[in-house]
Amino acid sequence: MVIRYNKSEGSSSRHYISDNVKHPISSMPTIKPLTTKVIVKIDILNVNAGIYFDDAVTSAEKHTHQAYASTSLNNNDEIRIPIQQQDLYTLPNESSLYIEGILLKTDNTPSRTAKFVNNGVMLLFDEIRYEIGGYVIDRIRNPGLTSIIKGYVSFNKNAAQFLQNSGWFLNNNEQSNIVDDNGKFNVVIDLSTIFGFCEDYRKIILNMRQELVLIRSNSDTNAIINSTENESVKVVLNKILWKMPHISVSDVERLKLVGYVARNVELEAAFRGIARVSSPTRDSTSYLEY
Repeated sequence: MVIRYNKSEGSSSRHYISDNVKHPISSMPTIKPLTTKVIVKIDILNVNAGIYFDDAVTSAEKHTHQAYASTSLNNNDEIRIPIQQQDLYTLPNESSLYIEGILLKTDNTPSRTAKFVNNGVMLLFDEIRYEIGGYVIDRIRNPGLTSIIKGYVSFNKNAAQFLQNSGWFLNNNEQSNIVDDNGKFNVVIDLSTIFGFCEDYRKIILNMRQELVLIRSNSDTNAIINSTENESVKVVLNKILWKMPHISVSDVERLKLVGYVARNVELEAAFRGIARVSSPTRDSTSYLEY
């Protein structure tokens, strides 16, 4: 439809053309705007709604797994923490490390002036790896520096405050010390802050033997600072525990999961790997460009 204006001497007229036929404007059809009715259903008025019970997961309990009895926790030692049972449903995304120890001087008395740097407990290790069924699933070399770099770009202020119990402090002042007056410390470190597998894969592991392997560094120099000069301090670890959630499911869900295992179904586990690459410089370097 086209509307045209005709202007003659001292007057003007208006008409519209439809289907090549000229009609006076007075007979132009009325165009009604489109309206849409939106019906909003409010749940508080649905008094006849049924009750739904989700009992797929009946319980979730954190169990503590220890290293082998003959394992020592000194420098350069390899620490293996196994989960021997193969009839468990575990959730590694929610698992954590509990580490307990003490800072001692050379005369084996507690240090009252030494403390950890930011994320210093992770700097006590050269490598941490996660094995499932005898295969290395994820491996982090230099976990202290790697997790520090990742943390600075990943954690906001609220997350950083939440992780203070793991030794993460953006401002390393006197109030942010995890070491008490007797030189003792204990931290809980979520594996989701270390491994990309534990961060991204948020499903259970079905009936698989798992093992966490930690390798102590040869020196604790990078992990601690001391306000007293010429006082050597060493870190003595007393406990390293792996706290893993064990998931119990209903009979209906158990039949489904058992079916996956019986049919030998391959399950995909996609995650982002984390690696730190360093570029060493020569001692005589005086100018460096990145």
